[in-house]
Amino acid sequence: MRESKTIFAAAMALADAASTLARKAWFEDAAARYKSDGSSLTDADLAIETNWRETIRRLFPSHGILGEEYGTDAGSSAFTWVLDPIDGTRQFATGLLNFASLIAVCRDGVPVIGIIDLPLSGARYAAAENEGTKLNGRTVRCSGQTGLADARISLANPDSFAGDAGRSFERLRSTGRLNVFDGGAPAYGALSRGLIDVCLNGSDLDAYDICALCPVVTQAGGVISDWSGRPLSLASSGAIVASASPELHGIVLATLG
Repeated sequence: MRESKTIFAAAMALADAASTLARKAWFEDAAARYKSDGSSLTDADLAIETNWRETIRRLFPSHGILGEEYGTDAGSSAFTWVLDPIDGTRQFATGLLNFASLIAVCRDGVPVIGIIDLPLSGARYAAAENEGTKLNGRTVRCSGQTGLADARISLANPDSFAGDAGRSFERLRSTGRLNVFDGGAPAYGALSRGLIDVCLNGSDLDAYDICALCPVVTQAGGVISDWSGRPLSLASSGAIVASASPELHGIVLATLG
């Protein structure tokens, strides 16, 4: 228990450091360049992850690290940090607001700590195993919505859905009371506080996009999985979906087909 609290406190300190760097870069009109896969990259992504890695290696030298920008450092303990310094670099580099810094810690591959930090708004969703989900220290809960007809649905960028996934996207889009689009990681935070009922992402995700979302959703009473209903882990990639209740999740999975 003491070890978990020490790790959680360190994760919160990492989020503090990242928030300062990200805010400064955003107001300085951070310029983007592009990786070989076409995704965006800024100097802020690199600076934040470098800072995080140096701190983790100093505080927890046996822990593993998986980060978007610098790959994997194998550890000798059960713990692995999963890092995305700026999730939504495309939005960040174009002066938009819906980006986040994501920090997760997995134990034996299972996400047990998750932080979704929104530097510009000062909002931070933080969750730890058996401790609930908190927004800036206030405990939050999913809506518990059980029916799809009245659900508020966050759908990722339509470009991330192709072929059969595109048809599944359209089926879900045509249901519900309200749709919002391309909300990114902040939408999963909004789900944890009862403002969104379903979040859907396509196949363009990796573990560093996914792991921090898991405790935030589940510790608030929600469900998150891949499109087949399988639980998510350090080994996960691809399309995911989260719902405000187990009942709603089952309906959503059936709708996706």
